[in-house]
Amino acid sequence: MAMAERQSIHRESLEAKVVAGNMASQARGSHYAFIICLVTIIGGFVLIGMGKSVIGVSAIIGSLATLASVFLIARREQRRERVEKHDALVSRKAR
Repeated sequence: MAMAERQSIHRESLEAKVVAGNMASQARGSHYAFIICLVTIIGGFVLIGMGKSVIGVSAIIGSLATLASVFLIARREQRRERVEKHDALVSRKAR
């Protein structure tokens, strides 16, 4: 019995470490994406200032479009996951 309890505690600690690592990785990825987009937008304004308005505007619009599409795709995936979890919960309760 004690061995099963130790194993359960060990498994829970490993799961907690995995969750914490995933959260840190996601936060780091968000920060890096923000920095890359910020640099691209600033670069677009610099290009506009240098007289290359078409390239500068396209860099700004491309960066903003990328941010918007990533946000919308993530929201759609979250919504899909919530629906799947809700359906699974409802089907378990129905049994």
